[in-house]
Order: sequence, then C-alpha cells, then structure tokens
Amino acid sequence: MSVRFSQKARPCKALLLTLALLSGTIASAQTAPAAAPTNTTAQAALPAGVTFVTEVEGIREYRLRNGLRVLLFPDTSKTTFTLNVTYLVGSKNENYGETGMAHLLEHMLFKGTPTSGNILEGLGKRGADFNGTTSEDRTNYFETLTNTGDNLAWAVHLEADRMTRSKISGDDLKTEMTVVRNEFESGENSPFGLLYKQVRSVAFDWHNYGNTAIGNRSDVENVPVDRLKAFYQRYYQPDNAVVTLAGNFDPNQALKLIAAEFGPLRKPWRTLPPLYTVEPPQDGERSVTVRRVGDQQIILAAYHMPSVRHPDMPALLVLDQILADEPAGRLYKALVQTKQATAIGSLTNSADDPGLMLYAAVLGKDDNAAPAQATLLATLENASKTAFTEEDVARVRTRVVSGYEQLLAKPESVGLALSEYIAAGDWRLLFKLRDELDKVTPADVQRVAATYLKPTNRTLGLFVPTAQPDRVTVGAAPSAAELLKGYQGRAALAAGETIAPEPAALEARVTREKVAGADVALLPKKTRGERVEFVLSLDFGNPDTARSGKDAADFIAPLLTRGSQGLTRQQLNDRLEAIKTQLQVDGSATGVTVTVSTDRTHLPEALALVRKVLREPVFPQADFDEIKKAALDSLEAGRNEPQAVAGQALARVFMQPGAKRGDLGYAPTLDESIADTRAVTLAQVQDYYRKVWGAARAQVAVVGDFDPQTIRAALPEILGGFSSGVPYQRVTLPLTTPQTQDLVLNVPDKANAVYFARLNFPLRDDSPDYPALAVAMRVFGAGTDSRLFNRLRQKEGLSYGAGGGVSVSSQDQKASFTSYAIFNPNVTGKVAAAMREELDLARQKGFTAQEIEAAKSALLQEARVARSEDANVAGALARQLYLGRTYAFTADFEAKLKAVTPQMAQDALRKYVDPANLVVVRAGTFGK
Repeated sequence: MSVRFSQKARPCKALLLTLALLSGTIASAQTAPAAAPTNTTAQAALPAGVTFVTEVEGIREYRLRNGLRVLLFPDTSKTTFTLNVTYLVGSKNENYGETGMAHLLEHMLFKGTPTSGNILEGLGKRGADFNGTTSEDRTNYFETLTNTGDNLAWAVHLEADRMTRSKISGDDLKTEMTVVRNEFESGENSPFGLLYKQVRSVAFDWHNYGNTAIGNRSDVENVPVDRLKAFYQRYYQPDNAVVTLAGNFDPNQALKLIAAEFGPLRKPWRTLPPLYTVEPPQDGERSVTVRRVGDQQIILAAYHMPSVRHPDMPALLVLDQILADEPAGRLYKALVQTKQATAIGSLTNSADDPGLMLYAAVLGKDDNAAPAQATLLATLENASKTAFTEEDVARVRTRVVSGYEQLLAKPESVGLALSEYIAAGDWRLLFKLRDELDKVTPADVQRVAATYLKPTNRTLGLFVPTAQPDRVTVGAAPSAAELLKGYQGRAALAAGETIAPEPAALEARVTREKVAGADVALLPKKTRGERVEFVLSLDFGNPDTARSGKDAADFIAPLLTRGSQGLTRQQLNDRLEAIKTQLQVDGSATGVTVTVSTDRTHLPEALALVRKVLREPVFPQADFDEIKKAALDSLEAGRNEPQAVAGQALARVFMQPGAKRGDLGYAPTLDESIADTRAVTLAQVQDYYRKVWGAARAQVAVVGDFDPQTIRAALPEILGGFSSGVPYQRVTLPLTTPQTQDLVLNVPDKANAVYFARLNFPLRDDSPDYPALAVAMRVFGAGTDSRLFNRLRQKEGLSYGAGGGVSVSSQDQKASFTSYAIFNPNVTGKVAAAMREELDLARQKGFTAQEIEAAKSALLQEARVARSEDANVAGALARQLYLGRTYAFTADFEAKLKAVTPQMAQDALRKYVDPANLVVVRAGTFGK
C-alpha cells in the first residue's frame, strides 16, 4: 500500500488524514510452506514444541505446534519493544448481515478476559503506546513498552489470554457498539471518505473489497452477540495468527515466554472456509456521484490492479510514484501547477486479491470541475503514450531504497509493517518487493500503464458539495403479523367444476358446429372466477402472396393492437384492464391467431374489441417506426450471440436447394434480413392487409364459463364480410436432407457457447412409428431425467442445459431431430463427444424397460397437465378443427404410446435418427 498527497498551497489535512486511515488494505492468504531449518544448533536449543522456519535480514520465523507463527526482530540499541499480533481476518471474511463485524470485534477485544481485567486500563497504567486496527484482510493488536520489569511477560500473557478467552458479552457489546457507531458517523463527515466508500462499492460487483471495514450502520447496530462470538471463535485461533516481537528483548527468553503462554492454546478442530470469489473484469467505464454538504469538490479515479504478489506490482508502484509524486509527478504538474486543482492524491491498495489504484484531485467548491476531470483522466490514461525515462525510474528507486533503510532502522515500525505483508501471504514479501523494485525498467512502467490505466478499467467518483442534499430515506415496513392483524380478505371465488383431463371426458363435453362460415368447438363449464378462454384462428393467402409480402406481413399483427378507428392504443389497454381481459394477436403472412382470456360478464365486450382490433386498424406511422426499429435492433443484437449465429447457420444448411433470395425456401443471412426489414414501408403493410387478410378459413374454440349463444351471436359480427381478396392455398415446402456437416463458428468475447445438431426425415404424427420415437426421445433427451441431461449436467457438469427431441408435422411427411447444449467454450470437444456417444449408445444398446416405463408415464402425465389448463384445451380444440380431428385421435395416440416396448423404441430411433446424417453447429469464443 502506498498513500501520497501533493498540494498547491496549504495542506489539505482532512484528505491526508482520511488517506492515512484508509491505507491498511492488504488481503489475507494461505500460509506459505515452511522452509527447511537452516540452523540445526539453534533448532536443538529451542523450547519444546517450537520449530525454526527461516530467517531474512535479522528477522527469524518460528512455528509452534498449534500452528502459531512467531517473528523475532531483536535490536538491543532500543529501549522499547513492540509486540504485534496479526490475525488473518478482516472485513473480507464477513457475510450478509455481518459488515463491520471484524472491526467491531477488534474493539470488543479491549474489554478484557475473565482473568486479565480491562485491557485499556492495564495498558494505560503501564504507559504503553498501543492500538488495534482492522482492514479488509487482517486485524492486528500492538503495544509498545519499555523493556523493564515484567512488561514483556505481561504483554505476552495479555495477547495469549485475549486470543481465545475474551469475554464478548452482550453488555459490553451494547456500550462498544455506540462507540463504533460514533466512529462510523465520524467517517460520514469526511467528503473523501464518503466518495471513497461509494467508488469501491461501484468498482466491485462481487468481491467483499467493495465494502469498507467500518461496515453498514444497521449491521453494526444490530449484530447479535452470539454471531460475534462465533466469528471470534472461528478466526481468533493460533493457527490463524502471527506474533511479531521487535525491539529490545532477549530472543531466547522471549521465545520461551511466547512458547509458555501461546503453546498451551489448542489447535482448533475446525477448518477455515476457503475464500474463492474472483472479481470479474470490468466491462466498461463506471461512475458515481455523491452529493453531500461540503466545501470542496473531489474527483476520484479508480483502476483495478493485481495482487501484491503479481509480477506487475513493482512496476505499478514505480508508476504510481511517477504519477503522484511532488513536485515531479505528472499529476501534480498537470493539475496543481496549472491551478486546475488545489491538491492531488493517490492511494494504491495492493493486496492478496486484486485491489484498486486510486487518484484524486481536490478543487474549490465553486471551481469548474470539467477541465480538471478531463486533465486527470487524460494524464492517467495517456500515461503510456509519453515515454518514461531512466531518470524517472531512478528517482523512485532512490526514494524506495531510502524508505526501506529508514524502515529497517526502526524495528517497531517493521513489526507493524509486516502485518500487511503477512496478510498478503508471507512477511518476506516486504523484502522481495523491495528487491524487485530495483529491477524495474522504463519499459516495464510503460507496459503496466498501458495495461491497467484504461477507460474500460475505470470507476470515476465525483463529490459535489450540496447545501441541502436531497436524499430519499426508505422507511421501515411493519412486520407481517402487525400488518395482517385482524385482516379477513374478500369472499372466496366460487370454485369451478372438475372435468377429468382425459381425451374421452373432454370430448364428451365438446360441441362442434359451423357459425358464420367458421368451424367452432365449444366446451362450456363452470370455472373459478367465471373465466373464459377464446381462440380465433384465421387462414389466408397462398405461396405467391407469402413470397411477395412476407416481410411486410410480419408487421401487421403487432400493429393491430396499436390503435383502431376511434380507439387509441392507450384507450384499448385501459378498456381491456377495466374488463379484466387479456388479448393477444399473433400473425404471419398466411394466418393469424387471436387469443382472449376474460370472464363471463365481460365476454360480449371482449369479443366486440376483437372485431374492432381485427377489422378496424389504423396502422399509426409512429408505431410502425417503433416496431421496425425494435425488429432491426433485435436482429443486430443477434450478430454476436452464439445461439442466434448457430441457429441462422443451421437454417441456411437446411434451406431448399437452389433457393434464391426472396424464395420461400430461402434462409437469408443476417445482413439480408436486416436489409429486407429496413426496406419495408407502412404502405406495403397496409396493402398486404387490405388485399390478403381475411377469413378464408376460420376456426374458433371456446372453453370456460360462457353461454354458447354469446359466441353464436358475436361471430357473424366478427367474421361477416371479412374475406380475403386472394385464393387460399396452404404453403408447403419439400423436405430437405442435407449432407452431414460439422461447423465451428467463432463469436468474439462470449463466455458461453452453444451446440446445435439436426437431421430431417420423412414422418407424420399419425405414423405407426411415431409413438415409439416419441418415447425414445423422452428417454434420450426430452426432460431433466433424460440421458443427455444426466450425462452433460448431472454427471460431468459440462452444460447448464442439454437435451434433444423430435418435431413432427401433422400434415406432411416432414420431421426433424434436434439436440442442443450450452457450455463453456473450453470443453467443446467433450460436449461434442458426449452428445455423439449418447446417441450411439442409445441406437446400439437401446433402452431399459424401466426407462421406457418412466418415459411413457412422464409423457402421459405431461399431457394430462396440459389438458388441465383451459387455455391449452382451447388451443388444442382450434388445432383439431384445422386438422379435422377430435380427441379420439389423442386417445388413440396415447393408447399406442402405452404399448411401446424397449425394442420398438430402439427400432424407431435406429430407423429415423442416423448420426451419419447429422448437421452439427457450434458457436462461441473458441481457441483462447
């Protein structure tokens, strides 16, 4: 960590103090492996249970049997010693509701133990210089005393005693919580502290570095003492601590004292939970503005930086000094000397986990912040474009060497500084980083500036002084028990009648008739809330009209609900809401389906609105432009989406051979689709509606609580005189069976990839083979209990979703097998292999009797569930009318499905799904 501050005139004490208070942010890490002892003589003379580990520049490390690490740095030229205990726990270890707990616990540990009494009083009586500090990654306690009398023995006993035997009482928590809250409130008075807190929270999405150690006020005020105790008992243990003793003491005597006091502490049985959250790369510039009372403006730019152990860290620390030093620093020259800012400052959080490097500019309350902000960002983000010189780097080296020499001359300061590097992984990092700084070259500094100081890695914070902040306080809600006391509710809706969801039972209640030229199926029944489901399906057009007008026709259905004669879009929506009705219109170049969900009382008005929407559209230009833009944006959005890219590629493989652009069997490219959509005009939309739309064929299905006479009276109004101006002919296309292909499409910067496979074959849903193939597909890929799902997700964890199935026509000999998976691009080979292996296995070895019975049961149960919903029944009835079928077809299919055997399922799979004909498309960011 480094903190630096430069100014134009007088010191900005508040900012300097805040920077100093916020400077302790080095992260915890796993203990480094112990080095082999290098002094066997010293090892033999050590107290029992103590092992020598390593030595660097006069500092020796030992380890106790319970896992406690001990660092000794003697200097007899001093008259004092500093005892420092570092615990590898900070705010990074806090969970939901626990923010500020590590810091609150630090305060609580001065309350004493059952045997030591009040620690603050004891330290005060001995004239100690002492404190405790908490950062995101560690907590430490230290005391500096003269090495006279029993001071050393007393201090060692004190720290061993409070390591595991602190009181942590509810009464003490009540008083100390208010002290910590006061500390929190003091921080709230600091403009820089407020801005720093907000910038961190915006810069980090997931990592706990987004929270400051002081925590959230409500957590500090309300944390239960039992939760605080559990936190203390988990982390305040010898295997999670390092004792550092520096200054005037006898090493042998001190080691015996430490072993005698800390050695009896039992190594805990618990294993500390690993921390594995990794902050993802920032995807673009972020910003936050804080508006509070204040007398200065502050601009704070933060950039994500790597761990202190990262090879780039030495160069980054040199870069930081070159940028923020005074008076040679680039920021000082660019901002302070040009009078754009009063002061500049820097704060680099180097830690075990990636942290932040921050640069601040301070301005007067009434200064124009825009030029200073532009200069700050330009100086930082263009730093790599101006060469760094050997003189720049040498100046930093001289300063660093001097700083280390001054530090090492003060063992008490070294002891405290080591806490930061202990939390970063190992105390020796202090020396290693110093040595690495000597090797930094101007080219290294240039490289790290270009790597990290860039806009997409930036979070920008602004503190704007505001005389009267306009803050929204969200009040607390009453408890549910208080809110609902005495609540009775309204009268319950009358329950509807029950019709068994079986084909025969439903067919027995259906009446079919012709009304106003439409085929009509009615299933009246009592329903809860007297709800009614209505479906109107119209067929029109022919291959010629579809070929010439399909692009324009796509706009008609969404425009129908955007306004009718005498009824604006908003008025239509308001009226539908008033009569408790949902209306939906879906259409294409050859048909439209209108679905309505309403109740018995409002059914007549709902049907009148259907007529108005269907037959009196006004096609507003503004709405057409809006829908067209949304369609174009949607197409563009798929340009770099793996699923859209793969789907389009698959469609083009299966388009009609020899088809040309504009043909019905042609699959356009994305650019062609965009061009075709962009070329559509409102006049073309209106022309297609006027010439082609109408009830060439019509099917109506109604299910629910209605009077059939209501339908019979409304349909002539809806359909009478609404005829298409062209002969109707169903559009059919030949089955295409392209040769096998395996396409791999690279889509940039996508964390997820997709696998699609398809093959076509001739089959209809009334074929004798179809029930067996449906059962085979249910076992193979159509469900969360399928083989594909179990293999790729449950067993191997390769895919969030994987499956396969068959789509079969009811009119033409056309069917398709498809399978899919989504996955990480790095496992594309494993996914492709698993998909192929499961298909080969099913074809070669078939299915077990248990699998087949489970699949048949699942298919039948799924069908029953679908038939239990009135809206599904209405849709099914409309489909039956179109195909000339009844529920007798469904009953026959289900009877055949029940008769499927394992052999029949395997035979159907082998007959129709041949891997030799598969077309496979994978799309994603491959080859990283």
